[in-house]
Amino acid sequence: QTLGDSVLLALMDTARAHNQDLIATIAVTREFQARYAIDRSGFSPQVNITGSGGTVDSKIPGVSGDLYFASADAAWELDLWGRIRRTSEAGKASYFARTEELRGAELSLAAAVATGYFALLQYDRQLAGAERTLASRQETAALSRARFREGQVSRLDVLQFESQVQETQAQLAAIARLRSEQENALSVLVGLPPRGLPRGMPLDQQVSNFDVPEGLPSDLLARRPDVRAAEEDLRAANARIGVAWGNRLPQVVLTGEYGYVSNDLSTLFESQNNTNRLFLGIAVPIFTGGRLQGEVTVAEAQAEQASARYQQVVLRALQDVEDALVAIRTSRDQVSAQAAQVETLGTSLELVQHRYQNGLSTYLEVLDAQRTLFNAELSLAQAQALQLASGVRLYKALGGPWSELGTARE
Repeated sequence: QTLGDSVLLALMDTARAHNQDLIATIAVTREFQARYAIDRSGFSPQVNITGSGGTVDSKIPGVSGDLYFASADAAWELDLWGRIRRTSEAGKASYFARTEELRGAELSLAAAVATGYFALLQYDRQLAGAERTLASRQETAALSRARFREGQVSRLDVLQFESQVQETQAQLAAIARLRSEQENALSVLVGLPPRGLPRGMPLDQQVSNFDVPEGLPSDLLARRPDVRAAEEDLRAANARIGVAWGNRLPQVVLTGEYGYVSNDLSTLFESQNNTNRLFLGIAVPIFTGGRLQGEVTVAEAQAEQASARYQQVVLRALQDVEDALVAIRTSRDQVSAQAAQVETLGTSLELVQHRYQNGLSTYLEVLDAQRTLFNAELSLAQAQALQLASGVRLYKALGGPWSELGTARE
């Protein structure tokens, strides 16, 4: 959206809909969303309805013959020590972390599509430059042949010009191959079979629309998906310490049952057959062979790992932003210098061609001027694509467009 290329935006939409790696990441996010729902279920009582019937053979008086049961029972663990709450917090943080990883995958995919698209535009520009150079060299070769027939130049001059035509034809074929390969790679990236892709704005216009503000808000870094995912993973790891400690404490469960029991199925639901029970159960871990303490140690070690990973992710994020800003500044200077060189060399070639046509310059001067201009045009297209790719790099380093602030955690 920063560059305003509708074709690029459409390719990104296609990639989001069809890229298989992204689809797999979406499924992972749904999995952790369901896991979080499972963790939250611990806050609610578990209710079941059961029914049974059969024949009882017992020596106890009155407890023989047919017997039928129908009941609804419920069990509810009282979260006195916060174990269930911490389990839910861990599940919520893990789900949020996977959500951020999904956003990171979308961001990386968009950046890859944009970089591939700009590379494609670079080859378009280089191919057009090669075609212009080929036409110019063919014209010069034709002129040299005409002058050879008039005896103004030698056969060697003609061969030199024709050699340059053949060299340009080879370069043209090589650039066309690279463009075709890039187009196929971009098609597969967006989830389509290899095919020709539409183009939007040309490379020059993309560069002219490219703008990065001088100052960037300091809190933009906090909305990077990998930073936020690492933060959520750390939050989940800390919550699991509470879960591990809670497992060492008594568990209090309130259970109740309401139902009917009868020797006759036809009278099962009559009021005199009603039965109900209410119990308060306590389970206290006494000896587990060190398992519960080991779980606490494991949880604490995992939290230390998550903390170290978070700090490393933050440091890497700072480096990514700084490297991207340096790349943007240097690539901008490179494009400016390269464009000025192309303009200067274009003027120089015109002068040399004019002098050659009037017999004031040699063929070597013309060939050298053509070769230098052609190489400068190729370098300019490469530098422009690099400048745009640097912008994409900053976009990815900041976790999205630099014109937007991060959203708060809900």
